[in-house]
Amino acid sequence: MATGLKVHWRDLVIAAASLWLMGSPFLFGYDSQLVAATNAYGVGCALIFFCIMSAWRLRDFGNEIVNIVFGCWLVLSPYALAFADQRAATLNAIAVGLCVIVLGIWDLAAASKSGQPG
Repeated sequence: MATGLKVHWRDLVIAAASLWLMGSPFLFGYDSQLVAATNAYGVGCALIFFCIMSAWRLRDFGNEIVNIVFGCWLVLSPYALAFADQRAATLNAIAVGLCVIVLGIWDLAAASKSGQPG
């Protein structure tokens, strides 16, 4: 049930990193590399979706875990999807993935410390 808008700064940073991820194929010139670009667009959109859910409290728990899972996917995706030979796409996916993982863990720790969901 929605309880109103309550945005944590970590969600804003994840949203910004997601927008960066979605723009990176054009910025780094791998937009013609279908697998790497589709991964960036898809994961970026999914992360934005979960940031919106978190901000509007459409779901009161688990968003941090979802962010961590997406972050882990980003770190592993160049190898799982075989685009690790594309240096810019690989470094970008790993950097954004690590950022999302760290912020997701931080958000999870802050939620458990306060005793309130995400």
